[in-house]
Amino acid sequence: MILPQLDTASFDAQLPLLIRQADAQESARALLETRLALAILAAPGDAGDGSAQLQRLEAKLDLSLELALRARTQPGGQLCPCRIGLDSMAWQQAQPLPLGSQWLLSLQTGLDSALTLHLPICIRQCEQHADGWLLRADWSGALPEAVQQNWERWVFRGHRQQVGKRR
Repeated sequence: MILPQLDTASFDAQLPLLIRQADAQESARALLETRLALAILAAPGDAGDGSAQLQRLEAKLDLSLELALRARTQPGGQLCPCRIGLDSMAWQQAQPLPLGSQWLLSLQTGLDSALTLHLPICIRQCEQHADGWLLRADWSGALPEAVQQNWERWVFRGHRQQVGKRR
């Protein structure tokens, strides 16, 4: 199944996704976790100008964060082909979701990482194909500005990496 093009920069991945209903309190906690995770994911890459001691400290903090996250119960989620954009996302799954319905999407940022991002999404497209359902959702205006800015940095980084691999 071919994922639809998004109207913005995007990148393709196969990541664990979980979609569930969430109340306002759970959504607020999830956005806090997302803000913290994106602060890590969107941080500038190491330019090599930091001291060795600072780099060791950052590595220890990264390891501590990963271990703490792995100790928590992970939401799980099924591995899904997805296209991640600046303000929307498309993915493939086995079940349909009603157009216009609101969900909390949990996206694990990689198979080797426990960092999970949570997005309050609205289903904008749901089409049946021979091998499942193709969904597209957005979260326009639902993320605080700082979270959206870090999300955009992360997406642009993924987009640039994907373009670089094609060359």
